Amino acid sequence: MPQPNHCRCRRRLAAGSALLALAGLAGCSSIADVFSRSDKSAPPVVVTNAEPEKQVGDLPGGSSIPVLVNDQPITRYDINQRARLMALGGIKGGEKAATEELIDETLKMYEALKRGVRVPDPRVDAAFASMARNLKMSPDQLVKGLAQEGIDDASLKKRIRAQMTWELLVQRRSQVTQQIKSADVTERLLAKGNPQEMTVKEFTLQQIIFVVPTGSPAGLFAQRRQEAAAFRQRFNGCDHSLEQAKLLKGVVVKELGRRDSSQLSGPQGEEVQKTPAGKTAAPAQTDQGVELIAVCSIRNIKSEGVARAEIQNQLMLESSEGVGKDYLEELRGRAIIEYR
Repeated sequence: MPQPNHCRCRRRLAAGSALLALAGLAGCSSIADVFSRSDKSAPPVVVTNAEPEKQVGDLPGGSSIPVLVNDQPITRYDINQRARLMALGGIKGGEKAATEELIDETLKMYEALKRGVRVPDPRVDAAFASMARNLKMSPDQLVKGLAQEGIDDASLKKRIRAQMTWELLVQRRSQVTQQIKSADVTERLLAKGNPQEMTVKEFTLQQIIFVVPTGSPAGLFAQRRQEAAAFRQRFNGCDHSLEQAKLLKGVVVKELGRRDSSQLSGPQGEEVQKTPAGKTAAPAQTDQGVELIAVCSIRNIKSEGVARAEIQNQLMLESSEGVGKDYLEELRGRAIIEYR
């Protein structure tokens, strides 16, 4: 029985929203460990002695290779998939724009191989799952919604991986080439008022991990996420979390201690900051499995140092935007791009 037009429209809007959410990933620091005590993002995964290599993979039937970038192929299938993704997000330009984006993406991933930087699969999957949650969908529902538009979820994950990888590369380049002057931080700080009177929120946090062993099937993540969601509904405060966890298998409770607002960045960090004391943030997929972050208590503290750190991070982010543009132009300048 044919489905009403308004149902099909909702699916298109949902898939389009997913792409728009993806567009915002470029500046996400939640990909790294948002609970690090350091002001720096968590380090990327490094592969020592990595050398660039051709990664052709399986080409769908009849796919041609219209572009080579440093001997790395961009297939007609890749271009078609990217054009569909961009169209769902309302991005104009068709296959030409998709081709240029894929060229940039190939250069970024080629550079990552040279620098020994990679993003593990669980982090890509976690970003994909987070996107689905923002759309109030499960990852499987998002996969099906994209498939109805002729888009393979692997194509979307490829784009997510490239953006996350590029963020790590730009952060590394920024740390080497950009220095934030103390005077600039002070000027921005004084513009906000008396630094000595500035307050920030301090959170006491707990990490509740629903462990998923390495190599487990994807279905186990879905099962553990359901268990975490049920745990969250029953959560009765940090004082009782260990007792509650003992009733389940493979659940670990860790004390994260105190974190201030400058140490909770990106979408996941922002969600933690919005979580009331005595509650947990939504389940999130990590390298270890599925985790809940519980907010045990919140208090306001006066801290000029933390205020300065927040402003320094903001200035670093602003400067990194220019670094990324120059970095890509540099990669383009020395690349061998062959249109066939």
